[in-house]
Amino acid sequence: MSLVDELIAAGEVRKAELVELAGGLYMPSYVAAILKVPEQLVEQRRKAGELIAVETGQGYRYPACQFTPHGIVTGLPEVLAMMAIRHDWMRLEWLLVPDEALEGLSPLEALKAGRLEDVIDIARDHEEQDPTQVLSTEDTSGDITTLLADDLDDEAPREVEHGPQSLNRPLDDTRKGVLVMKGSGLGPLVSLEEGKALLDEITVDDDSTDWAASELLTADRMVEELSISAATLDLWRDNGTVIAFRKDAHELVYPARQFEHSRPIEGLDRVAGYFPSPEEAWEWLVTPNQYTDSAAPIDRLRSGHIEEVVRAAEGANDYQ
Repeated sequence: MSLVDELIAAGEVRKAELVELAGGLYMPSYVAAILKVPEQLVEQRRKAGELIAVETGQGYRYPACQFTPHGIVTGLPEVLAMMAIRHDWMRLEWLLVPDEALEGLSPLEALKAGRLEDVIDIARDHEEQDPTQVLSTEDTSGDITTLLADDLDDEAPREVEHGPQSLNRPLDDTRKGVLVMKGSGLGPLVSLEEGKALLDEITVDDDSTDWAASELLTADRMVEELSISAATLDLWRDNGTVIAFRKDAHELVYPARQFEHSRPIEGLDRVAGYFPSPEEAWEWLVTPNQYTDSAAPIDRLRSGHIEEVVRAAEGANDYQ
């Protein structure tokens, strides 16, 4: 295996580790619900660098660690504003990696402990470094300790540093393009095949362009289609019997596919409770799953295989 292949494999495994450390990834609509703002504003804040978002095969997703039940972790936007690091995965790793300057706390932990000024000072330390190059994590010699910050560009060779590096070098050091961080490093090196296998365990292929895989109807349309009262629909939603997404700050939409004979499909409430957001629950429900006879779980619920789908949902988080 070439060094390039090793770096790519190590980088992909590291991304999976960071997602786990961050507590998972939120969809934009769920972030909008947390912040009580329109989804378009979430996108604006991402572009402005006020939120950390990582790019996935399904678009941008937001690490859960930066949010509380009531909003964003206090002080995080101010810290991000001080950082020249713009690469999404590098910003996330910086936030989560313990730092000796913070007595072994990560910047995120320090923020939650009220040490905003200390974290801002550390963020400033990186302001003259180029965030588009290589992330080097300190580790014991003998391991590969460099992680490509972006997809490798054959036309633009990048500087790669090996081995332990000091955090105390002056900012005007000529070794630009390398960000040195304290931490446990990348962990054990795995082959490209092993890296792909690890990723396969925590990802699900979804080739659909319409992730909802259903017509989405407003509450008024849903009431009309089902010939029920608005109070009944509200009661189903409040009880978790149906799934609804927030379209904006004032309006909800409902996937029509979750209803049959003017009622929610039986078992839907038992499945949705295993997921942190309605969007994640629905995406899982409409994606073919090897544990539901390779069919979409929502279709297996419709055909009466409730216990099978509940068992699959119960184990779904084991692969995230």
